[in-house]
Amino acid sequence: MYGTDLTSSSEKSEIRVFCDKAFSRLKGSDRNLPQIVRVQSLLHRGIGVHHAGLLPIVKEVVEMLFCRGVIKVLFSTETFAMGVNAPARTVVFDTLRKFDGKEFRQLLPGEYTQMAGRAGRRGLDSIGTVVVMCRDEILEESDLKHVMVGSPTRLESQFRLTYIMILHLLRVEELKVEDMLKRSFAEFHAQKKLPEQQQLLMRKLAQPTKTIECIKGEPAIEEYYEMYADAEKYDSAISEKVMQLPAAQQCLTPGRVVVVKSTSAQDHLLGVVVKAISASNKQYIVLVLKPNLPVTAQSPLASINSQDKRNADFPGGYYMAPKAKRALEEDYCSSVTSRKGSGVINIKLPHCGAAAGVSYEVRGIDVTGFLCICNCKIRIDQVRLLEDGSSVAYSKTVQQLLELKSDGNKYPPALDPKKDLKLKDVNLVEAYNKWTDLLEKMSKNKCHGCIKLEEHIKLAKEIKRHKEEVNALKFEMSDEALQQMPDFQGRIDVLKDIGCIDADLVVQIKGRVACEMNSGEELICTECLFENQLDDLEPEEAVALMSAFVFQQKNTSEPSLTRKLSQAKKRLYDTAIRLGELQAQFNVQINPEEYARDNLKFGLVEVVYEWAKGTPFADICELTDVPEGLIVRTIVRLDETCREFKNAAAIMGNSALYKKMEIASNAIKRDIVFAASLYITGV
Repeated sequence: MYGTDLTSSSEKSEIRVFCDKAFSRLKGSDRNLPQIVRVQSLLHRGIGVHHAGLLPIVKEVVEMLFCRGVIKVLFSTETFAMGVNAPARTVVFDTLRKFDGKEFRQLLPGEYTQMAGRAGRRGLDSIGTVVVMCRDEILEESDLKHVMVGSPTRLESQFRLTYIMILHLLRVEELKVEDMLKRSFAEFHAQKKLPEQQQLLMRKLAQPTKTIECIKGEPAIEEYYEMYADAEKYDSAISEKVMQLPAAQQCLTPGRVVVVKSTSAQDHLLGVVVKAISASNKQYIVLVLKPNLPVTAQSPLASINSQDKRNADFPGGYYMAPKAKRALEEDYCSSVTSRKGSGVINIKLPHCGAAAGVSYEVRGIDVTGFLCICNCKIRIDQVRLLEDGSSVAYSKTVQQLLELKSDGNKYPPALDPKKDLKLKDVNLVEAYNKWTDLLEKMSKNKCHGCIKLEEHIKLAKEIKRHKEEVNALKFEMSDEALQQMPDFQGRIDVLKDIGCIDADLVVQIKGRVACEMNSGEELICTECLFENQLDDLEPEEAVALMSAFVFQQKNTSEPSLTRKLSQAKKRLYDTAIRLGELQAQFNVQINPEEYARDNLKFGLVEVVYEWAKGTPFADICELTDVPEGLIVRTIVRLDETCREFKNAAAIMGNSALYKKMEIASNAIKRDIVFAASLYITGV
């Protein structure tokens, strides 16, 4: 817009007089800075710019002229829209996307409303106009709708614990850090629910507690339920993965002993694969031993004679008729029949029966019905079991399964995950081993196979749930439930480790020094002082190094430093990395590299060094690509940092450092950087 002129001659005269008066407070060389000359040329033609890179005095001139109405077009950043006293007839959005420091994104409804709300001057315009530029493409209607009339951003607490806050609170006896956390907006909703939670807790505690009466002596159901709950977590994840393995499929051949998931009781069932119906569809016929349920008229066990009832606990044999009274095909023989079967299944599935004092069931299941595959096989007669339905064959099969169970009523060991199942995943192998160990421990527990297991498991589940609900309520009402409590505990441990506080949380001299550090990262500043990193530096070098604490721009041109400053820079950076690693060690959510990069930015070290030595402002601007406004802001904040380091030196009793900071502060406090504000002194 260099060729555009929007002002009348009287407005030009007003602008020139105003600018001359405003810039007259600057010394000669500063008045001729490129930025001041360039902005004045634009202002005379009624065009203004306003952003963070401008010198403070230039920003003030632009603001005042805009409020007088002589600037016709102002190019500004979002910050200017926050000025309530600076409305305009028209607001133009160059784009509805912005860079927020991390990424490019759409404007939020609140941001759009804030900026668009500047359109229309009270008493001058009947309406305000908002223009959205469409350079490359027109925005989607849904995006426009969201930006213009979308729901405002939900209020979120930005309260963050800092070391300096913790140290200040520890010095005040009347207020605990936990109380401060409770009063933050982040905890507002949780604290609001406290009375309601207290009533709920009282009701839970008043409920009568249920007890489990064990028929086998001292109850062991709680221990069993713990194992059962742990095993259940592994069940679905592991059994599904393991059973789908080709090696597992190959193992599921007739005669393979397996553990089958129980649908009715909580106790899983021992069984044997009788036939693989379809290997591709993973369907199998399995004979399983049923749990010892109470005998009723309808149950298969009711048909067992009284002798068998008495011997039910001793599964060592079964009743067999004398040879003269047996049919030929039922004749007992120790070997499997050599007769080739037709492959036809003559029994109706599920087929229930009883043998050797135990009930069994033959059923069809798919591969997901298996809990685990055992490392042993038994001899079975598939033809006599499925085609003939021979009771002798069933008795023999049941007998063999009972022999496997006889040792402490347990399942046989599972297949080895690496050797037998060819598992490659280390985590899966580890989980599989833990899971099979749990199943084995469960089978050794006296509750395993008990007739009241299902009833007691339900009771144990209820008792555990009640306990967990009470404990959860107590936790939610305690200080430990505060969102930032883990972070607070980690930071306390860090402060103890570096000596800012002692074991009783009493603030030490190092902590008192850290309390003074408001402008830089308190831990790095404190360690820098206590390691005497500024002692061998001149005042100009010390203040240049300190600029790393307050400078905020990430990407800048690389400064050219003296050897002494380069060494000091490396030393300070190493300290920051060490502190970052220490915090990560105590579970504070920090990445050491990012921590060092975010809190130490060395982009203006050379600029500040030259400024402290007395170099004119025009010359130091040539040393870097950082805008003039940011240089001024950094040096102004650096003066505050010098004052903080001076107070810290007084606490430490370091008079040499105190004097050095005084000299450094005086060296940077001059000319355009510390020119008085036009708002305060008037024009």
